[in-house]
Amino acid sequence: MSPEIQSPAACPALETRVSVLVATCPSRASALFGLGLLASRHRPERMYQVEYAEMNSICDLDARCRQRPPRLLLVDVALISPHSVNQLADLRRHFPATDWLLGWDGPSSQGLEAAIRSQARGCVEWGSTAKQFAQSLDAVLAGSLGFPGPVLQALYLSVLRLKSAGGRPASTAAPPAARLTAREDEVLSLMYRDMTNKQIAERLGISVNTVKKHLAHVFAKQGQHSRRWHLI
Repeated sequence: MSPEIQSPAACPALETRVSVLVATCPSRASALFGLGLLASRHRPERMYQVEYAEMNSICDLDARCRQRPPRLLLVDVALISPHSVNQLADLRRHFPATDWLLGWDGPSSQGLEAAIRSQARGCVEWGSTAKQFAQSLDAVLAGSLGFPGPVLQALYLSVLRLKSAGGRPASTAAPPAARLTAREDEVLSLMYRDMTNKQIAERLGISVNTVKKHLAHVFAKQGQHSRRWHLI
């Protein structure tokens, strides 16, 4: 069974017509396309209104979501590249009520990393049936993870590999990072809480320039170039 992880945006009792956007790269083929309305497998009163859009990049996806943000978003893994991680973070911030799923032919190292980077809550294989698609949507909307057991295990191992590589893809792993000072660790912890440099400075009673210097030291020690890497 999938582990129960509560999603703040989920409100199953009130959502009887749920918008779903399937975003794919051009020329993608799947038996799932053209469903229109899809019935929930768990709640007879719920229907999924499925729309489809071909696009070339995450930027195209951002523009499409601004027109009408979907409740559930199934994204073709081919649209997610190592160079689009910052765009993914922006997209999640713009549409916090949208839950992500990934569409793929099958699990791969690239797909698993994309699932972690995008904070996807489930996956759907393009060869899945409409019933399997609905079950994945049901799981995510209920606050669970819509990943099969073997994929969850593979994701966990991918997280461990990313962690050991300092949060970077394994292919670009750097040597173990130097130890942070107590102050650097404190500044980094506040940054993780979405505090700006100015807010961190006021909290710690130091100047904004000092905050920037501490963060620069952190990024240098961890082989990263900006605070965006830490917020992905």
